[in-house]
Amino acid sequence: MPAPSWTRRRERSVWREWEIELVEGTGRLLKAADKLLAADSHRPAELPSKLARALGPRYPHGPAPAPRPTWRGPASDALLFYLHEQVEALKAQDPGGREDAPDAVHQLRVAARRMRSVPATFGKLLDTGTAKPLRTELQWLAGTVGQARDTEVMRTRLTEMISAEPPALLLGPVAQQIEEHLGAIYRDARAEGLAALEDGRYFRLLDSLDSFLAEPPLTARARNEAPRTVGRLVTSERRRLKKAVHALDTGPVTAQTDAALHEVRKSAKRLRYAAEAAEPLFGRQATRLAGGAEKIHEIWAIIRTAW
Repeated sequence: MPAPSWTRRRERSVWREWEIELVEGTGRLLKAADKLLAADSHRPAELPSKLARALGPRYPHGPAPAPRPTWRGPASDALLFYLHEQVEALKAQDPGGREDAPDAVHQLRVAARRMRSVPATFGKLLDTGTAKPLRTELQWLAGTVGQARDTEVMRTRLTEMISAEPPALLLGPVAQQIEEHLGAIYRDARAEGLAALEDGRYFRLLDSLDSFLAEPPLTARARNEAPRTVGRLVTSERRRLKKAVHALDTGPVTAQTDAALHEVRKSAKRLRYAAEAAEPLFGRQATRLAGGAEKIHEIWAIIRTAW
């Protein structure tokens, strides 16, 4: 594939590039093709794409990866490493979200929610004046692109419930009515989500995230040792969840009960994301904590839906 390269001086250069895509077969076939080209003196491309080579130094590189947190490193490494992972995850899911690829919208929203939890959990390590606007924009993104996902989940659950009922108990074309009603809502929500991904507000958010990582607004406390500081912040989230659970009223269901259940779910989610951020430091201990928090969130979500 011949292609021109336009440098800053508008000098034209030409290179030849082979691009191989695996349509059928296994990775072994792809490796064999790689060896065949290497034997003919072809070498792997130095840049990630043809666009990167064409633009040369003007290619917009993202922020450098954050260092993996270590026991001797600062606490800031834990939050920046986790945040960088989620920014990259969001960008990776963007194309699939636009093309309605399976689970892409859900994963995009999860990445946005994880990033939004960072200032909440690690607020003492960050300048809140800079982090707060990011939380607002991430909430907007997660809420807008996630509406279609919520509708799809509701439609699936209702369909499963109807399928489990004896036909004699179903009055009229219930499944069809659900499909028509929620199908229309899904299509509208899907269109709104796609519009959000084309909105300048979304691209400004991506720029803000890159700027945040390039020059993180850290406080002096962020320089403290990672294990002790991060451990305390995760413990604080764990206490928050326990407090939310103990605040639940076992009496009759009221509006206050629903609000309390929402607080439990929110606290469990925050603990899960905080524990995930701590995994490079605490390993399996943090992984188990994150998994437990996720299960609590799922259980209380089911209970809240049933009530």
